[in-house]
Amino acid sequence: AFFCSCAALESRPVRQMAYAEAALQGAIAANAETSPDNGVRSLVQLARDQLARARSYYRLKNFKEARTLAMKSRRISEEAEWRMVRGDSSSNEGESLVK
Repeated sequence: AFFCSCAALESRPVRQMAYAEAALQGAIAANAETSPDNGVRSLVQLARDQLARARSYYRLKNFKEARTLAMKSRRISEEAEWRMVRGDSSSNEGESLVK
């Protein structure tokens, strides 16, 4: 009963999940998956993995963890897309969006 009540108190992270999905699609559209830089490709894979874990937690009704992972996925996807758009995929740049 306690577990069910905790899940009921936490709101569903529908918006965060949608934003994470859109950010990942943006990185894919920017060809980050096929980047010659392994760092950018690994960012896309990491974002994909984080989003998959977020979906899994969402199905288990662990909305707090799903929200956290969806936001991480979004930030990582945006970093990959930014590196592709900027054209500079060096990973030792100080402007990294991933924190």
